[in-house]
This record gives sequence, C-alpha cells and structure tokens, in this order.
Amino acid sequence: MAKTLVRWFALVTVMCYWGLAATDVSAQENMPPVYYHVDATGNQSVEQLLDKEPSFWSVLNNGSPSFGYTSATYWFHFKLPAVDYDRVIRIGYPLLDNVDVYFVTDNEIIKRVRLGDAYEFDQRPVDNRNFVVPVASRDRVGVFLRVNTTSSMRVPLSVWQPTDLMGSEQALTTATGMYFGLLLCMIVYNLFSYSVTRDRRFGYYSAYIVGIGLLLAGLDGTGYQYLWPWSEWLQSKAIPLFGSMVFLFASLVASQVLQTKLRSPKLHMGLQGIMIAAVLLFVASIFLPYEWMISVVLSVAILASSFLIFTGLTLWHQGLAYARIYSLALSVLLLAIIINAIGYLGFLESFFIQRYMIMIGSAIEIMLLSLVLAIRFNEDRKERLAAEQRLNSRLEVKVKQRTKELEALMRKLKEMNQRLEVKSSEDRLTKLFNRGVLDDDLPLEVRRARRTGYDIAVVMIDIDHFKKVNDKFGHPVGDEVLVELARLLRVNFRRAGDRIYRYGGEEFVILMPGAQELGCHDKVLTVTDVIRGHTFHTERGAVNITVSVGMALLNSLPGHASSKQLLEAADNALYQAKNAGRDQIRIARSVKDVSEKP
Repeated sequence: MAKTLVRWFALVTVMCYWGLAATDVSAQENMPPVYYHVDATGNQSVEQLLDKEPSFWSVLNNGSPSFGYTSATYWFHFKLPAVDYDRVIRIGYPLLDNVDVYFVTDNEIIKRVRLGDAYEFDQRPVDNRNFVVPVASRDRVGVFLRVNTTSSMRVPLSVWQPTDLMGSEQALTTATGMYFGLLLCMIVYNLFSYSVTRDRRFGYYSAYIVGIGLLLAGLDGTGYQYLWPWSEWLQSKAIPLFGSMVFLFASLVASQVLQTKLRSPKLHMGLQGIMIAAVLLFVASIFLPYEWMISVVLSVAILASSFLIFTGLTLWHQGLAYARIYSLALSVLLLAIIINAIGYLGFLESFFIQRYMIMIGSAIEIMLLSLVLAIRFNEDRKERLAAEQRLNSRLEVKVKQRTKELEALMRKLKEMNQRLEVKSSEDRLTKLFNRGVLDDDLPLEVRRARRTGYDIAVVMIDIDHFKKVNDKFGHPVGDEVLVELARLLRVNFRRAGDRIYRYGGEEFVILMPGAQELGCHDKVLTVTDVIRGHTFHTERGAVNITVSVGMALLNSLPGHASSKQLLEAADNALYQAKNAGRDQIRIARSVKDVSEKP
C-alpha cells in the first residue's frame, strides 16, 4: 500500500512539474503595456473610453492583475501590433462572471465577444476551461476588456499563437488528468474498502475526496467544461458548496481517524463546531448570492484549516503515532488552502500558488491520508484480534462461572416457584388454604376414602352476625377477627390430616379424613365452646362472636355421594343450624339433607 502511494505521488508530482515547466518555456508572445480603469458605477461604455487620454488610464505593474473581491467594473486596454499570423488572447482565470472583449481599429469597434460564467459554456468561441478569444485582425488592433464579477477580480492576460497555446497546455492538461485520475482511483479504492469492512472512516474519506475533486474542478474550470457545462447556477455556487462539503467531511475524517471523542473531548467539540458551520454554509450557499457567501466561506476555510492542523499537532504531541503522518499530510493541503484563500481575498498576487499549489497539496494529502487510514485500520484489526485472544483465554473460566451461577439461579428459581405455588394456594388474609385448593383436595380425599374404606368429614363453619361486626366496628376490625379465628382453628384442629380452608367471606371449611362421627362432633363442640369464650382484642376494643356449624360425613350419606354432594350436604346442614337460631351444630344424616343437584 505505501509503495503504491509513493509511486502515485512521484508520478503526479512529475506530471505537475512537467506541465509547469512546459508553461514556463512556452512560446507566448510578449505582452504590450496593459492599462486599466475602475468604473465604480459600471455604467461606462466602450465608446466613452475610446478617445480618453493616456493619463486617464492606470498602468498595470504585472501581467496578472489581482484586485481581490470588488463590486466595481474594471476596464483593461492594450494594443497589439500587426503580424502575419493568427493570435489568441487568454485570460487564465476561469471564474470571471462577465467579460466583454472589444477589438477596435481607428476608434471603431470591429468585433465584440462576450464570455464568462454567467453564460453557458458552449457559447465560448474556444472550447477551453480558461477564457480564450481569437484576435479579430492580424493588423494593429486595440483591445478593450470590460470585466465584472462576484469572484476575485483576477485577470491574468497573455497572447499566443493558437498552436503554441495548444502545445503549452498539453502537458498541463495531461497532469490535470492524472491528478483527477488519482482522485478517482482513491475514491474507488476507499469505497471498495468500505463495502468490504463496513468501516465508516473509508466512507467518510471517499466523500471527502469527492468534495476535494469537485472543489478543484470548480476552481480549475474543468468542472464547468466537462461536468456541468449546462448549469451556470452550479458554476456560480461551486466554490462555496463544495468548499463547505470538503470541511464537513474533513472534520468527520479527523474525528474518526484521530479518535478525538476519546482522546480530547474539547478538540472533538471544536470539530463538531466545524461540521455544524459547514452544514449551515452549505445550505446558505444554495439560497444566498455568491458575493455574500464567498468571503464568509474563505474566512471559515482559514479558521477551520488552522484548527484541523492544530488538532493533528496536539494529538501528535500527546504521542498518537499516526497523528504525525496525518498532520504532515493535512498541513500541506491546508496550508495551500489558507494561501489560496488569502490570494482570493486580494492579499497575495501569486496566481501560480492559487491555481496549482492546492492541486499538488491535495494530491500529497490524499495519498498520505489513505496511508493513515490503512495504518489505523490495521491497528484496529490487531487490537480486535488481541482482544479476541484475551476473550478466548478467559472464556472457559467465564463459562464455568456462568454455569455455577446458572445452577444457583435455577435452585433459586425453583425455591421461588415453590413459594409462588404456596402463595397461589394461600388465602392472603388468613394464610389458610383457599377455596381453589379445597376444590382440588376434596375429590382426591373422597376417592381415597372409598378406596381405603375410611370415612371423611367435611365441617363448614360460619360466623354468626358477622355483618354487624363490620357495620359496627368497620371492615379492618372484621379482618382482625377473621385472622384471629383462623389462628384458633389452626390451634384446635391439629390432628394429622386435618386441613383448614377459608371458603369465602366469614365461612371456613375443615376437611377431616378418617374421622368418626362421635369424635368429630366432640371436637367441633369443643372448638365452638373455645370460640364462644374467646375475646377477640381489636384496635376498636374487645369483640365476642359465636359460630354456626354444618357437618357431613361421607359414609353417613345414602348412596354413592360425590365430593360435590358431600360439600353441599355440609352447607345445607350449616343452613339448618342458622335457621335453628345460630350458635348450633347440625349433621347431615338423610337424603333430604343433600342437594338435588347432580
């Protein structure tokens, strides 16, 4: 990877210097003295300037005038001598909006040519990314140029023979093609890396290279010549739009590659600020005029570039190894961008730096940053492999630990299920078995009694006049009475096999397997005496109650009574005890005591 990048870098550098050298030794003609005049109002016409005295004009000190950003209209004037061959005038700055070229002989206009970004590209007389105008005559001719633009007022003038101009631009065109070919290769390479690894850094970097390419195509005039010749609007917005895009993705790449979120939260916040500013500039550039946006974009470019360099140098100082390569790579490009922005603002007149240094710097930066990405990705892969090895070495121990924890959890879950089962079978207030448990237990005990020949008794107890207790003392007191009665029942029905249920409200059922009628009656009689003599102490004072009892024994009932009929017989006996005046015990003895329900 590194060797490939070095080869590309060497090739692009050679091609760039070859093109620049070809330009330097080119056969362009010597420019005659060039004069200029500033038309502050923009209302002057060429006819008004034809007979002006030489003192009216100012003399240019060099052939590449630069006046920065201005709303004024500039007039340029020079005279070409008579020759016996064709000539062309080249304005080597492709971002001028309106250029009117007038050819004058004997104070008469013989030809007028309109050029500029404000017109579609195919209206140009010569297909060239710069402005090239054929001279209208081989005789002595005066040339007047009227230039008005929202971009920087830069008008580098030169005169050529057509064949010499083609030869001069051949090498530079080839070097430019190699440069954009390099960008395309790096875009494809990083997109392929992203599709394979799904690492967002490769995706961000691909978008960054696209932004650099579009920005350079807009600055160089190549974009308007080949990519969007049909759109004057996009050509007028290209620099602020694509410049904002470059700094958005440059900040994303920096934050991802340098891990600023972890290594320096303050620097990360600064990069996020650049991203937000870039997005706002991008949106504003769509709607606001170029002349409003360009100064803001260039100022932000200088500040953002400086901050990105500062970020790389800071993390380099903190010991981040690949921050050194990142800083060196970014410094070349961003230094070119800063110088370029200063040049556009009119503080630097070197058109060579403005046009070519950013191209060379971006080629170096793109290749070196690709190397940084590759190094960073390899380090991440090594870290992941090392982490996997550490995890694998600990996996067996953790599995054993998890197995033990799972076994303990299963035991705990079993205990919880058992407790849950108890709670589901328990009456919440009295802690006795609930009616659902009775519905399950009674059929089993009836079948067992028939199988063994033993008898089984069902005792149903109901508190007399319990509604009066609730009405007089309140339901909380009634609940206290129920709880205390449940305790008394547990204390007195302690024979093995006896089970006590809260049947509902103030009714309780005692299931007594193997009981005999006489013993069961005596036991119930004793319990009713205990309840009658017991004082229930509550928060509202002492309460005394009596109970009515209904009993049914399986073998005492005629026929083959079911568990349901046994329970209904006890309920009917309880009803008879209540009708007899309450505080009574009744035993179901005949068929009439059993409900007619099947």
